[in-house]
Amino acid sequence: MKNIINKLGILLAGVAFILSSCEEEKVVYDSVSGQTLASFSTSSVNLGVPTEGASVEIFVTASTEFDSERTISLEVDPASTASADQYTISNKGIPAGEYVGQITIEGDFEALPEEGLTQLILNLTDVSGSNDLTFGNETLTVSLFRECSSAPTPGAWTINMGDSYGDGWQTDDANGGSGLTCTLSDGTVFEVGLCSPYEDKNYDCTSELSSGSTIIIIPEGIEFADWNFPGDAYGEISFSIVAPNGNTVAEVGPGADAGAVEIDFCAQ
Repeated sequence: MKNIINKLGILLAGVAFILSSCEEEKVVYDSVSGQTLASFSTSSVNLGVPTEGASVEIFVTASTEFDSERTISLEVDPASTASADQYTISNKGIPAGEYVGQITIEGDFEALPEEGLTQLILNLTDVSGSNDLTFGNETLTVSLFRECSSAPTPGAWTINMGDSYGDGWQTDDANGGSGLTCTLSDGTVFEVGLCSPYEDKNYDCTSELSSGSTIIIIPEGIEFADWNFPGDAYGEISFSIVAPNGNTVAEVGPGADAGAVEIDFCAQ
């Protein structure tokens, strides 16, 4: 009996030692002076930039706090295709006593390529005031591209028209046919073209047979304008559309297929 009690006492003492050891090894995270994990809130973002410019805010988190504002340090990765004039980076800080800060990336419409996109790749390299710094999402890819409104610029739009044979327009009919149309969002339809000597047009055509120009006025508040070309019966027709700012936004023919005319809204 004595041996059993002694053995039981030794066993209980061992359990107490183990529990005591576990309590001593318990790790409590230190949010002030402990290791800092820094990370972008995302690894990639698209930034479409209209003519008036646009920006995107990206959050940067740090797992510890600090008693004064911390600076977020970045470097542009050599793999970036964006040039320095195409973007601006600002607001690179984490406020005092906070865990989250932000960077603001703004795109410049005029500097961006007319077609396609360019990429700004940023590496997160430091957060000042951080201890034993390590990183989570440390690379951010921003894809910048022009985002152009399909609403037409109000004002005078010029249509320059040509016929290489010099006998006016024959579009969807060998003797004449329909004209180029522009349909506005309010239901207004403009129809233009060179007259044909072979039939009377049912719209106000331009009398020159080889080349001529006409103007349509698009008012304020129009949400879209759809241009449609009826066709080119003999492969002789050409035309260009010029926006109020003087830029050519479409150039077609001769020999173009019938259908919608693609307008470069970024140039208007």
